[in-house]
Amino acid sequence: MGYRPCGVYHQNYRQDHAWWQTHFVRGKMILLFITLYYLLPKIAGLYLISVANVIGYTILSAMGVQLLIGYCGQVTLGHAAFLAVGAYTSTLLMLQLNLPYPITLVLGGITGGLWCVLFGLPSARVKGFYLIMSTMAAQFITVEFFITQYVSQIGGRGVAFSIPPGTVKIGPWSIQSELEVYYLMVTLVVLCTFMMANLL
Repeated sequence: MGYRPCGVYHQNYRQDHAWWQTHFVRGKMILLFITLYYLLPKIAGLYLISVANVIGYTILSAMGVQLLIGYCGQVTLGHAAFLAVGAYTSTLLMLQLNLPYPITLVLGGITGGLWCVLFGLPSARVKGFYLIMSTMAAQFITVEFFITQYVSQIGGRGVAFSIPPGTVKIGPWSIQSELEVYYLMVTLVVLCTFMMANLL
């Protein structure tokens, strides 16, 4: 009945690798889903919802770092540069070409991955401290020489990258408010957590 019952041993692979191994853990996860999807949006103000959005999208970014460093053992200090390339690509495709958000999400991921390969292939020949330095170089080259220069040429982030409400659409669902951004964030965090757990 408790957290992990004493004397209960797993008899097969499915029991050993189940996500929710006890009724207590299953109950906690159900309570977490109810809190995230129903209770928190009802009791929190817009400020707390906006803070939750920042935290949630930071969690998504940290999952990519966890996959690279925690699971694969590769050290990187330039992960934010690759995230920025994907994010800017997705935003520009939505604003300039009016592509739907799910398509720009995939294309942004592909672009960030290709940019990662551009720096990753030379970095594969070094190790240790030099690998860390090469990922730092990727961060500075990407942010300082490309993104900052490009953004300054087009008038700043507020001019070119402010996404009007309703631009992000998933099928018939148009995201208009901070609360809808929150629901999108929670859904993405849950899906990515399931995918990461499956990889593990």
